[in-house]
Amino acid sequence: MIKIAGRQVRSQPLGVTLASLRAAKAAGVSYIMFTSDNFNKVPEVAPLLAAMIDERLELPFFAQCDAQVHRQEGLVEQMARAGCFQMFVGVESFRREVLAEAHKLQNQPRHYARIVELCRAHGITSHFSNILGFPGDTAAGIAEHLRELQALRPDVASFYVLTPIPGTEQYDDFLARGLITERNLDRFDGATLNWRHPRLSAAELEGALFRCYREYYAAPAVAARLARLARLPRDFRAAGRLASVFGYAVQARLAARRRTHPMAGGILRVRRDRAADYAGWRRARFGCELAPLPRSLALSAADDALNRRAKLPPARQA
Repeated sequence: MIKIAGRQVRSQPLGVTLASLRAAKAAGVSYIMFTSDNFNKVPEVAPLLAAMIDERLELPFFAQCDAQVHRQEGLVEQMARAGCFQMFVGVESFRREVLAEAHKLQNQPRHYARIVELCRAHGITSHFSNILGFPGDTAAGIAEHLRELQALRPDVASFYVLTPIPGTEQYDDFLARGLITERNLDRFDGATLNWRHPRLSAAELEGALFRCYREYYAAPAVAARLARLARLPRDFRAAGRLASVFGYAVQARLAARRRTHPMAGGILRVRRDRAADYAGWRRARFGCELAPLPRSLALSAADDALNRRAKLPPARQA
């Protein structure tokens, strides 16, 4: 994210966001998502939420926050009043050494339970994202991670295989060490092992991924989560909470049975074509079957200049 967007948090003017929300509400939109990776770090978040509350927009929304949200009870309460029905947090791992290696020092596993507690106190469903297959992971370690997650009991959990994305420092490092085993960009999807793991085979890691989905969304556990939601006051967020918990549970169970990632498509899938259908055309047109993967990702001069301007005071950005 830093390589693409820079280190400065940027957002559009508050009036533009509010106009978009009003238009969405008027058009009959049922739910929205704020696309910021760290909604709790956006400088204008408090006045935005206050305006949504004052205008009684009652437009249920999903937001992503970083793990530092455990310190922001006032913000969580404000998010709930404004319409937040689910909070997504990339917890990734319960091991500090793994988080340090991934440059996620802001994540403190001892505070994860507090995030769940805050969400429950304010009628927001919690969604924890988890990465499997860090270099130090083992089958036993992944099983332990799942047990710790089940003990915390966030309402929703998603799981992904560690994927070094072409163009990032991690990819360059893995490539330099001869660990990358995949040339097809389609396989860098968060569900496929595309590098040589020191302890786990591709089959073992794929099996662990779908086992996590099956066990986290076992019927008794899902029933307990739905029973808790049923005890919450019925407000304009109720349908969003139910859809996010029950809907994702159904999708996760079906996907695990099919051995596809829940985020990779809907319940009813239609195959229109295959990559092989275009292989001959790509060879004739471009002289290759697969696009070459970049060794390092560089911003254009215009984007680099935009990032530099974003770090300046508003008066100097013109």
